[in-house]
Amino acid sequence: MPTTFAVTTIRNHRTNITAELVGSKIKVDIESTCPRIKKYAETLREIELKEINNLILEHPIYVKTSASHINPNCLVPCGVAFCVWTEAGMVSKNLLSRYPSQCITYSSGCV
Repeated sequence: MPTTFAVTTIRNHRTNITAELVGSKIKVDIESTCPRIKKYAETLREIELKEINNLILEHPIYVKTSASHINPNCLVPCGVAFCVWTEAGMVSKNLLSRYPSQCITYSSGCV
């Protein structure tokens, strides 16, 4: 069964990421309201299983992010990585069921 993650941003864009393991590849489908992410999605259709542990500068998700001129603060590439890792069994779906939201929270200096 494919894995799906949703990413929303402060710019009010919404992106749905779906990953499905097919043999030794993970098929990636990205649907977004953001024009840059739509173009990025065209470049990232699948990832070889052997590539999902690559370091960030050699990782296909992030190499294609850079080539697509996606800003470094965009959460979508991280969402793609999380989705792919989950589909590959490297992130527990049981754990995600208990903690379904991974987030970055603004703090005005309070600890």
